[in-house]
Amino acid sequence: MIENKARQYALTDYFKYLKIMLLLVPLVLTQQIATYAAPIDTAKKLFGQLANFPEPHRADLATISYKNNLRKKDQAFAMACLDYLSKFGEQLADKHLQWAVINMRADYFSVNLRFNTKSTAYYLEAVEFAIKNNMLVETGIAYNNIAVYFFIYKDYIDACRYFLLSQEQFKQIGFDKVPQVNEYLANMGNFYYDLGDYNNAKIILEEALKYSPSPTRERVNYTNTIGLIYRNYKQFPFATSKFEQALHMAEIIKDTVWIGITKGNIGSCYFLQGQYQKAIPYLEIDYKTSLQFNEPVNGAISLLRLVKINIDYRKFMLAGKQLDTAASLLKKSKEDVLKELTNLYNLKSELYEQLGLVSQSIEYRKIYENYKDSLINRDNLAAVERVQMQYEADARIRELNKLEADARVANIEINAGSAVLVLLLVISALFYNRQRMKSKKDRALLLAEKQVIDERLKNARIALHGFTENIRQKNKLIENFKQEIEKLSAQSVDKTDADHLEKLLQANIMTNENWGEFKRLFSKVYPGFFVNLSKENPNLSTTDIRIITLMKLGLSNAEMANMLGITIEGIKKGKQRLRKKIDNYSAGMNDN
Repeated sequence: MIENKARQYALTDYFKYLKIMLLLVPLVLTQQIATYAAPIDTAKKLFGQLANFPEPHRADLATISYKNNLRKKDQAFAMACLDYLSKFGEQLADKHLQWAVINMRADYFSVNLRFNTKSTAYYLEAVEFAIKNNMLVETGIAYNNIAVYFFIYKDYIDACRYFLLSQEQFKQIGFDKVPQVNEYLANMGNFYYDLGDYNNAKIILEEALKYSPSPTRERVNYTNTIGLIYRNYKQFPFATSKFEQALHMAEIIKDTVWIGITKGNIGSCYFLQGQYQKAIPYLEIDYKTSLQFNEPVNGAISLLRLVKINIDYRKFMLAGKQLDTAASLLKKSKEDVLKELTNLYNLKSELYEQLGLVSQSIEYRKIYENYKDSLINRDNLAAVERVQMQYEADARIRELNKLEADARVANIEINAGSAVLVLLLVISALFYNRQRMKSKKDRALLLAEKQVIDERLKNARIALHGFTENIRQKNKLIENFKQEIEKLSAQSVDKTDADHLEKLLQANIMTNENWGEFKRLFSKVYPGFFVNLSKENPNLSTTDIRIITLMKLGLSNAEMANMLGITIEGIKKGKQRLRKKIDNYSAGMNDN
């Protein structure tokens, strides 16, 4: 039964595709004749036959032609061709085509100049054009386009604002009345997923699934991402179920790439649960498929999981070869592979430790710690950005309250004017209605933004908690190094290894440079903390301030001693001095 329905969907997609291709045939034949003698001549050959097509198809056909022929051409040449197309759209009185040209200009500068003022201006012009001409669907799409643009270039605040506007616009129209609404919802779902807001990502992607035909590549993608969300929550049975659904659809449509990806994700679930025998065949398929379709990062991820398995199975020679291959794959990638490199050097250190090569293990452990610190810093900076977004949310709440107060004042004025002449009443009513509509629109936008930014503040607090846990993990590492130093010293062996451990121990103690970076991040999360502390207690020393700061993170005496490179007794004495200096902190200074 399922296979029969799958064939029906496949045939439906085929006939849709065939209909579009039949429309494109004369246009494609014309484009093949196009020369580069002059922009106008080329534009006429590329777009001249659009008048022969019905209006609903012109914008889509023109966009396809632009992407195939002009997207990577010289700026002056491409803009001249689009100027011709814009005038052509005016002659045909085709608003959809004129709107599409504005989007093409925005896309052109984004592709060739990345984030830039021209693209931003054109994306905003597309929004204004759609609103001015009462193009409801195009307004929602324009909001979505500029949101994706800001999202790609990491301007998350503006991206969030326009995604919310897009979603609200589509809701008012009705999702079922918006062509390809699943793709626009998926853009928003991917935005939430990239920010780590998995709950909202799951809600939006499940909505996208309702409007996505099955089986299609898009539906496989959405289902797979929902599986990743469950995996991130460590809900492995639900994750595996979603990955298997995605795999089944990929097999129906014979999509080799997605077959490999979904099998790799199934293998990752088994791997994360320690079920290595079940994981191995899936991971090997994912690795081979990744190489076949030139996906080096995904291949390296699967290979590193196989390395971990082989180390645990004591297949050290095979694990070493796989590590070298994974390193080579990561070097080929232009993506951000910081997380993967951190894992790679951690596994190298573990492998050499298992082989009894202590000095090599320590060297790779140093590299691993450096990468790990960079990863933590990157995550902390993202957390700070979320806190900054909360400040913006507070500012918008104050603005919203002001709008509500203004609306109340407007009501009073209008009620008072009801006894005046009819003409004055009419004028007041018109003014009131305009103000009310504006206030209602502004309030809806501000409330929607506040909900999203509130969620991001929640994520920021989680990130700060993670930062504290990382400090504790580093303290455990310091304790291990101390024990290893004492052990090596007691054995009276070569001092080289002990010296390496001693240096690594010092590298993990909070230096002045590390303190400066830590203090900067702490101030972003707790603004005004250090200023108020110094103002109220000017007699505090640098050590006093560091102890108070670490106490605020809830660290024990032992953890603080390790971070500051002093003894536990030193911490206790420091607290005793603080009791004499500051009465306000005495309640939190219990020895532990």
